[in-house]
Amino acid sequence: MTLGGRYRVEHELGRGGMAKVYRGEDTVLGRTVAIKILAPQFADDPNFVTRFRREAQAAARISNQNLVSVFDTGSDDGVHYIVMEFVEGRTLADFLTGGGRIMPDRAIDITMDVCRALDAAHAQGVIHRDIKPGNIMLTQRGDVKVTDFGIARMAATSETVAQTAAVLGTASYLSPEQAQGQPVDGRTDIYSLGCVLYEMVTGRTPFLGDSPVAVASKHVLEQPSPPSKLNRDVSPDLDAVILRALAKNPANRYQSAEELRADLERVKRGMPVEATPLLAAGTTQVLDREPAATAVLSPTTPEPERSRWWIPVLVTLLILGVLGAVLFFLARSLLEDEDPGTTTVAVPDVVGDRLNAARAEIEDAGLVVAEPIIRVPADEDDPDAEPGTVLEQDPPADTEVDEGSAVTLTVVAEADAVAVPTIPPGSTFEDAQAILLDAGLVPAGPVDQPSDEDVGIVIGTIPAAGVEVQPETEVTVVVSSGPEDVVVPDVRCQPFGAASSDLRAAGLNPVISDDTVDADPRCPNPNRVAAQDPGPGVTVPQGTTVTLFAGATPPPTGPTGPTGGTGTTGDDRR
Repeated sequence: MTLGGRYRVEHELGRGGMAKVYRGEDTVLGRTVAIKILAPQFADDPNFVTRFRREAQAAARISNQNLVSVFDTGSDDGVHYIVMEFVEGRTLADFLTGGGRIMPDRAIDITMDVCRALDAAHAQGVIHRDIKPGNIMLTQRGDVKVTDFGIARMAATSETVAQTAAVLGTASYLSPEQAQGQPVDGRTDIYSLGCVLYEMVTGRTPFLGDSPVAVASKHVLEQPSPPSKLNRDVSPDLDAVILRALAKNPANRYQSAEELRADLERVKRGMPVEATPLLAAGTTQVLDREPAATAVLSPTTPEPERSRWWIPVLVTLLILGVLGAVLFFLARSLLEDEDPGTTTVAVPDVVGDRLNAARAEIEDAGLVVAEPIIRVPADEDDPDAEPGTVLEQDPPADTEVDEGSAVTLTVVAEADAVAVPTIPPGSTFEDAQAILLDAGLVPAGPVDQPSDEDVGIVIGTIPAAGVEVQPETEVTVVVSSGPEDVVVPDVRCQPFGAASSDLRAAGLNPVISDDTVDADPRCPNPNRVAAQDPGPGVTVPQGTTVTLFAGATPPPTGPTGPTGGTGTTGDDRR
């Protein structure tokens, strides 16, 4: 279909909770665009429509090279759409699928670009609220683009306060204030971006759980493990930056995206960072209670000395006890560090698990996953094994090894992408089936669609030719159902030129007859259509001929004779 008279919708690129995104073409400017269309089940809901339009307004007011640009928005016959920049590339989520990691230096570069996008958005009062790998695009040139302001909110508005009870976003990247339904500001995007950076360098999100509720609870209550425990390539400075971005209290995080970007720049240059470890929740405080105890005594009636001699003795004993405990634990820690090989653990069985789950199980056992991970094609004995499934492990399960040892994993590699082949003109559905099967794809359909081609001739595929898909992907074949039927419009009493234009616009073929019919009493003028064949309201195939007739001219009665009007009628209506 074509929206707004200029945006031709082609094939689907992806979908979210409330909308689908299609590849399309701006027929006026001749450029490829991405068209986001609100799902039909939400199109009649004023709240969803308002939220959808807010997305376009929020994104359109921001100008930054790291943000997907919004070109246009509108509604066409109940279809609400947003026209955006088309980005050739993949999402960051695609690269991280199956527990993949990104080298720390590249992860820092990606995060810095996202910081630039967020800094531009926050400067306009827009909070993204759903920063996650699926909303970060990497182009074929390696450029970073942030997309999907679907749940963005304008800061400092009454609506922001009214929406604080609604928990939006994705659980694995949810800030503590979002999880608790509290008001949010730009620092919630800092926390979510910290989660994304953590996942890029470790291959897993900061918190794992059996359900979104369990993960959200951990964001509020638990501290993440330092990334360097999961990846030895993470430097102490990068550790500090990530943990500061993940601070539970927004006041302890970076206060702006630019502040986070500047500290990441320092990490890249090997300069000291501003991030410092947060104070532990259990930090001991010295409470001076002596003055308070003394204040209740009357200056004229001093307390006898014998009733207070035990207080300094008790304080001394408590101090000695605390020091003894500290020295004991410190000595034990130092002794353990001197001989780390004395602790052994059993290697868990992760064969058959997905890579993410296997990595988490191995790390929970006190071991690490060896890099690089070995990736091989699916076994012939099990060709349906999903990409990312662990096929082998070394050492085997239940082997006793030193704590901190590496476990080598062999997993099923992603299959090479296949380009949807072009179906030659004039092909039948059977021809298309054979071509798709030869390409390793699954033909489906046919789906009928009106066109000028003969009935049964293939006119396209979904996805379109040239789109790269995984092997065994289902490809729908679209065949012609012949010219589309149209309803003949009523052009009676119109001038012949206007009537012909209306018929051509409807896909019909107007012809003006030399014959005449009785004049139409509503429009006796011989220069207007008196009758048409087929008549108005009749359904006919596109391209059908519609004959137009003029009304008969009454015989002349005046002294002007037979030249009174009929001499020019035929020329005028032609």
